[in-house]
Amino acid sequence: MKKLLLIVALATMGAWSTQMKAQKEQGLFNRLSVGVSASTMGIGIDASTTLNRHFMLRAGLDIMPGINIDTDVDVDLDVPGSGSTDVSPVNIEGGLKRTQASLLLNIYPFKSSSFFIAGGAYFGGSELVKIKGHSQELKELYDQYGDQAGIIIGDYKLPIDENGNVGGGIKVNGFRPYLGIGIGRAVPHKRLGFMFELGVQFHGTPKVYSDTGNIDELLNKTDVDDDFSEILDKVKVYPVLKFRLCGRIF
Repeated sequence: MKKLLLIVALATMGAWSTQMKAQKEQGLFNRLSVGVSASTMGIGIDASTTLNRHFMLRAGLDIMPGINIDTDVDVDLDVPGSGSTDVSPVNIEGGLKRTQASLLLNIYPFKSSSFFIAGGAYFGGSELVKIKGHSQELKELYDQYGDQAGIIIGDYKLPIDENGNVGGGIKVNGFRPYLGIGIGRAVPHKRLGFMFELGVQFHGTPKVYSDTGNIDELLNKTDVDDDFSEILDKVKVYPVLKFRLCGRIF
């Protein structure tokens, strides 16, 4: 009888010890990892922690390097009383540099799988594209017509300043909800882990802005090439493709 009681006691203690170990491994904030990533948003760093066996919380920062693209574009000038005037191509520089923060939750619905569903939001980095251009011809047109002269881009007229500059860009919402799926654990079981993720930011309808004055939206859109405007109207999400390498600290 004593042997039987001893066996039961040892088994109970073993089961209790295993359960406590599992809770410690999967408990609230008991595990922490840091990671680096490469994605369609640039280079990222983040930290992740466990909430329980099925939920992991991630906070990160993604930085898009200052990638600039120079191109010559043909423009039309809409000058009141003069109709549409063709001018020489203007060099436009587009910049993609921006920094955005994120707070995301990974949900692991299957106990034995590293498949996850991610949800959360991205913050900041509302400037999607920065554009600027300059030419002597634009300066001369400003000297002649003042702020009545402008460059037609899609359905918008961007004004010229007194130095012949055109500046502006495309902005999206500063708060952008996010949904995604992927493979890999935000906090790996081993010291090192890999994660692949595919998702979208819902950034709303992009808006054109100007640094050189007020933008006028054209009322007559039949005479302009509106491919640019169609893209702005339809592309309300930003695709996210991310590869992440992480290491568990504890």
